[in-house]
Amino acid sequence: MNMWLTLTIMIVVGAFIGGLTNLIAIKMLFRPFNTLYIGKFKVPFTPGLIPKRRHQLAVQLGETVTKHLLTAEGVQTKINDSGFRSEMTELVQGEVKRFLKSDITIQELLKKDFGVEDVQSRIQTTTETWLANRMNKMLEESNSKEMKDVLPEKFVAAGEEKLPEVVDWLLNRGVLYLESTEGRKALASGIDAFLMDKGMLVNMVSMFFGNVSIAEKVQPELMKFLKHENTRETLLKLLQQEYRGFMEKRMGEAVALLNMPDITAGLAKEIAQRLPIEEYLNTPVRTLAETFENWLIDELTPKAVAAGLDLFAARLDVLLEKMHLAKIVEEQVETFSLERLEEIIISIAKSELKMITWLGALLGGIIGLFQGILVLFL
Repeated sequence: MNMWLTLTIMIVVGAFIGGLTNLIAIKMLFRPFNTLYIGKFKVPFTPGLIPKRRHQLAVQLGETVTKHLLTAEGVQTKINDSGFRSEMTELVQGEVKRFLKSDITIQELLKKDFGVEDVQSRIQTTTETWLANRMNKMLEESNSKEMKDVLPEKFVAAGEEKLPEVVDWLLNRGVLYLESTEGRKALASGIDAFLMDKGMLVNMVSMFFGNVSIAEKVQPELMKFLKHENTRETLLKLLQQEYRGFMEKRMGEAVALLNMPDITAGLAKEIAQRLPIEEYLNTPVRTLAETFENWLIDELTPKAVAAGLDLFAARLDVLLEKMHLAKIVEEQVETFSLERLEEIIISIAKSELKMITWLGALLGGIIGLFQGILVLFL
């Protein structure tokens, strides 16, 4: 009876010591958090291992994450996975669809999400500047070219085709003017002014015409002249020669007499003011998107997502390097409280730590058994 009691006591004591020893060893990984002193003497094994090696642990975790866990190759593999790409495409399509169905206007969107004030004025000013710069650049590039080479071919041909109509219009306007009271008065005044300083010539002409006004005699002849076919052909040839000569001029020569910077600036301003900028800015997105919603969601979005993911994957090495992930992990671990760090490690290895404690108790019990046997036989 004494033998079995001795063996039992030895086993229990051994198991208790073994389990307690391992439990204390586990606790000493974290506790105490600070260095303890007895008077001026430092208590050995304080602080615990993890508090003491906290910085080294943070550095090692950062290197482990960047070298073995979050690597460029691993992330690229995930990005290139067809399932992941499909999920991202569906996600972006959903967001785009939700945005295109909203009642927010472009002006409200720019003000709310981007803090842009006075959108209309900004767009109009930018458009004016862009148009003026483009027109000036076009003129500069075309200075050495002939007008007919700069202007559209159809425009040049149409201009020459319109010349007969221009001639007819000019001659008709001339006839109508001579037939009018104002035209007769102007003709009479012109003839009088011409003959006023001619002396005897005036008397001779007056005797020849008698009591009839010279203007009354000249007017019908001028009208016949304007209506004559030869006059029309002569004037048409003259205009055609001038038109073709103008089209053969260098662009720089043609615009040299004009103040082109002011003209282009004024033209750009006029065009920008006529654009429906305010109307579009104050129109809800859902209204603007009605015509291109399906194209944007079904065609453009998948291509944009694919292009974005490809670009991200191609630049991933540089991106991860610029992010300094190891430093981020190190700084995050450094900011953890020791209680939080202890909680994280224990939550991860809770079952294993318990097994270590029970293993210590088992080994202590076995050692106690052998000790009891040795005590009985010695």
